[in-house]
Amino acid sequence: MDEYLYDLTNQLKDKNINFTIVPNTGNELEQKWEEAFTKDISQSQKRKMTFKQCMWNVFSWEKILCLKEQKAIAAFDLQKKEGCYLICTPGEESIYIPKATRLKAKDIIHVDNDLYIVDEHFTWTYVLTHEEDCGPYFYNPQDSPVL
Repeated sequence: MDEYLYDLTNQLKDKNINFTIVPNTGNELEQKWEEAFTKDISQSQKRKMTFKQCMWNVFSWEKILCLKEQKAIAAFDLQKKEGCYLICTPGEESIYIPKATRLKAKDIIHVDNDLYIVDEHFTWTYVLTHEEDCGPYFYNPQDSPVL
């Protein structure tokens, strides 16, 4: 377990949020994220925005309209949450929270990694980037964001 994931699990323990560590072998969770949220973006566009290095570039390059900054935080906090994954990139392991109803943005530490939080059905996502001046981003394709 890398240092960031270790620190994040300790923070979740302090908040009494139950979780399990799950394997992310071959970046399968990132692939599911890509399939769920970027299926309408061409491979050519993804190459131009260095998608494989920073998947969140789909938001920063405004290829997908999403909520940003304080609006993103508010949307994440209000989002009905059941089970969700915390996918830290790069990483071979992720966190699964089976009952994330109490999880709020303030519960998640921000460091030099990208963190993709997604519900267990991959219907919405909240992204913290490794760059302090980018994000966070919240995207739920079922909602029409007010930008």
